Amino acid sequence: MESPFPKMRLRPEVEEYLRASFQNREIVTALGAQEAERKFETLLNYLSHPPAFTTVRVNTHLTSVKHVKGLLLEEINKQFKGLSVPVLQHPDVRDVLLIPVIGPRGIGIRMTEPVYLSPSFDNVLSNSLFLQNLPSTVVSHVLNPQPGEKILDMCAAPGGKTTHIAALMHDQGEVIALDKIPNKVEKIKQNAALLQLNCIKAFCYNGIKALGKVENGQGGPPFSPESFDRILVDAPCSGMGQRPNMACPWTLKEVTSYQPLQRKLFTVAVKLLKPGGTLVYSTCTITLAENEEQVAWALSTFPGLQLQPQEPHIGGEGMVGAGLSLDQLRKLQRFDPSILPLKDTDITSIRDTRREDMISLANKDCIGFFIAKFVKCESV
Repeated sequence: MESPFPKMRLRPEVEEYLRASFQNREIVTALGAQEAERKFETLLNYLSHPPAFTTVRVNTHLTSVKHVKGLLLEEINKQFKGLSVPVLQHPDVRDVLLIPVIGPRGIGIRMTEPVYLSPSFDNVLSNSLFLQNLPSTVVSHVLNPQPGEKILDMCAAPGGKTTHIAALMHDQGEVIALDKIPNKVEKIKQNAALLQLNCIKAFCYNGIKALGKVENGQGGPPFSPESFDRILVDAPCSGMGQRPNMACPWTLKEVTSYQPLQRKLFTVAVKLLKPGGTLVYSTCTITLAENEEQVAWALSTFPGLQLQPQEPHIGGEGMVGAGLSLDQLRKLQRFDPSILPLKDTDITSIRDTRREDMISLANKDCIGFFIAKFVKCESV
C-alpha cells in the first residue's frame, strides 16, 4: 500500500541511537541483520500513521458499557447517515469500546481535553467516557486495584489512569495522584469531579521527593515507607510510541535523559510500597533503555522484587537486548504497531471482517507502549 503519511522524522543521531537498539546483537542473532533493519524501518513508518481504532473507556462508576455502547451507536448513525460503523466491546478489557477508523483519514472525534468531548456528545456522554488509547486502559487492569486499598499514581496527569483506577475500586479506598505541574494537578481534580470519583486526592508534588517524614494530617506527601498497597509509575518518557507522530524533535541528550529520572521515581516507589504490594511500571515509548533495560536494572537493584505475569496480556512479549530471560520477556507487554501490514479500511472491508479479527487488529495496531508488573516480596 502506498502510504499517505511519511516516515516519522528523527534527528540523525536519535535515529542511529534507536537503530542500534533495534539491531542489537540478540535481535540480529534471532532475525538476521536484514530483517532487523526492515522491522526498524517499518516501525518508524507505522508511528506516523494513526491507530486502526479509536478507543474509549466507559466510566463504569456511573453507567454501564451496554448503555454507552447504545448511545454511541445512535450518535454515530446520526452523524454518518447510511454508514454502519460497528462499536465493539473489548472481550478482555471489558470497560473499553472500540470504533474502527475508516480509510486513511478515518472518522474524526474532536477532543479538546483528555475527557471525551465531541460536539454531538456534549451533555450526553461527557462524564461517561474517557478517550484513552488501548494500552493505557490495560495498565490499570494490570495494576488490579481493589476496594479499600491505598494506591499511589506517582506521575498522574492528566488523570486518565488515576480515574480508571478509582473506577475499578468502585470509588472505595484512596487514590493519591501526584504531579509537579500545578495546572496539570487542577486537570486531575477536574476530571475526577466530572467523573464523580471522590476517592481521588491530587497533590502538586514531585514524586522523587514523595518519601519522607509525614508533615501534616491531610494525607498528602511526603509519605512514610511502605504506605501503599499498589503503586503505578507511568513514567515520564521520550514518548516515541505515540501515534500519529510525524516528527520527533528530541535531541539525543533529551531522549537519554529519561532513564535516570525513571530510576529515581522507581526507587522511591519501591520504598513506598508495602511488602506483598504490586508495582506497575509503564511508558508510551519504544526505546530499549526506558523499557526492558529498566526492568533488568530493577531486578538486579532490588532483590525483593519479583516480575509477575500480567492480566490481561494482549500485547507482545518484551524485546531482547537487555539480558532478560525468555521467561521474563514473556511476562512483559510491549505493544509494537509494526507487526501487522498497513492497509486502508473501508466500510465494506469492515462489514466483511469477523469480530474476532477486528479485536486482534485493535490489540496490535495501537500506540507503542510498554508495561511491567512487579510484586515486592520483602522490605528493602
